[in-house]
Amino acid sequence: MAWWVVVLSVTARCYSLPRALQIVAGTKSRKQSVTGQEDLVRAIDLLLSADVFVFKPVCWKRAAVLHRYLSINGIATRIVFGVRNETGGNVSGHAWLEANGQPILEQTPPEYVVTYSFPSNDRFGPELARLTANS
Repeated sequence: MAWWVVVLSVTARCYSLPRALQIVAGTKSRKQSVTGQEDLVRAIDLLLSADVFVFKPVCWKRAAVLHRYLSINGIATRIVFGVRNETGGNVSGHAWLEANGQPILEQTPPEYVVTYSFPSNDRFGPELARLTANS
């Protein structure tokens, strides 16, 4: 997992985010593994909690690496990115995984306006980038 966090961090600086995610995602179901979802979550959360170098507790890195390992285990997911307005006029963002259209491996259901998902062929217009206080 540490290797893929480093690869993701470097490729995200050199390429577009969709290309970096594509590189880390790899191919679907190359092999079957017996690692459980909760074990994968614990491992990536522990790794990112080091808070050193590229190992920072960042949701999009967590989602991308989990997406890869779940795919290897035969579980199809997509990475979803969203934003929402917070109090004081701040905007926050989050990335999470969905399987069968439902969020997975999240402590609380994400309540964000979806701005991008991977993999996806959808086109997202600039209107999603404009959030008002009423959104």
